[in-house]
Amino acid sequence: MHWKWGVLFAATLAAGPALAQDPGITDTSIKLGTQAPMSGVVAMIGMVAEGQKLRFDALNAAGGVKMGDGKTRKVELIIMDDANEPPRTVTNARRMAEQNKVFAFVGSVGTPQNQAIKAYTAENKIPNIFIYSGIYEWGDEKQNPWGIGMVPSFTTEAAIYAKYLEEHKPEAKVGMIYINTDFGNNFLEGFKVAIKGTKIQLVSSQANANTDPTVDTQLTNLKASGADTLIVATAGKAAAQSIRFAAESAWKPTVFVTYAASSIISLKAAGLENSKDVLTGQFVKPVGSPAFENDPGVKQYVADYEKFKPRFDRHDSLAQMGYLMADGVVKVLESMKAPTREAMMNAARNMNKVELGLLYPGITMTTKAGSDNFPIEAMQLFQFDGEGYRPVGKVIEYEGRTPKL
Repeated sequence: MHWKWGVLFAATLAAGPALAQDPGITDTSIKLGTQAPMSGVVAMIGMVAEGQKLRFDALNAAGGVKMGDGKTRKVELIIMDDANEPPRTVTNARRMAEQNKVFAFVGSVGTPQNQAIKAYTAENKIPNIFIYSGIYEWGDEKQNPWGIGMVPSFTTEAAIYAKYLEEHKPEAKVGMIYINTDFGNNFLEGFKVAIKGTKIQLVSSQANANTDPTVDTQLTNLKASGADTLIVATAGKAAAQSIRFAAESAWKPTVFVTYAASSIISLKAAGLENSKDVLTGQFVKPVGSPAFENDPGVKQYVADYEKFKPRFDRHDSLAQMGYLMADGVVKVLESMKAPTREAMMNAARNMNKVELGLLYPGITMTTKAGSDNFPIEAMQLFQFDGEGYRPVGKVIEYEGRTPKL
């Protein structure tokens, strides 16, 4: 080869994209995909995707993210609606990966939905990070070589509620309504494990499906069981109906509601007066609380909200969850040592006390490849006072020891 052509060829290679580069990433951008039910009976959960969009919009407006390889990239987020239907989730995932050429999936919503695409992401080595589902399965690295959750395991949440009861209502008679997916089953089984050796009794458990028009039958059975405590391990309309029933039926048990259904928006559906004294576990700062009015993370979220005016209520905790998850993705991008899918999984599995703007004080993200695949393992109990949530006690953490099923 003539030396001039050799120099030109070398220069062309240097200016072009890296060889064998993973799809969806260039020197200036990275393409990510997410799924949520933007329509259907649980469309309110779709605000998780909208919250992610807000965080990435703010990031891009600020110039993008400086990744671990030294290059600054903007994030292109593709959102698809699966209407809470797993077969549609699979179709969407294939489309995003094979047509849109996304680099990774981030913050995708739902237990059966993410289970439905687990084999596909593993086979094609596509990261599916910070899944919005708390089933214990996501903490098993062998089962999920290309997937990782973010929120506390439902076994952790169940153990925290059991711990509160042991301290404050040690002979509680508990009735539980739970959704008939692995979400509800994990919660139920986790609670059974947590109360072993205590005087707490699980006197009745009733399953519901998203398609149930009401849960009156289940709640009537729980009331008739003699339960003096109700745990609501379901979401959406069923959770709001459960809270309303407990308040309006002259039952009035102590009520715990899973964080997945604890949004003020959900409580409004139940009636704020009916929701008074409801307990829940949280790991996100309560936006709107006077105590956090001057918190830097909350102020940044509010500023981003006001600037980009997304299509959700500022106090929607589901949207805030999405914003938080996207913030976690940014931290992973910043720490990736190479612009590859493998490097993304490595970064997500080796986090050390990572702080996020909306994470509750004292709660951080820590993982360790091979031994700890649960990023968040702590919660703060809150009680609703009719207008907002107030903290109860201190943060309860299970760092490195998420309760097993």
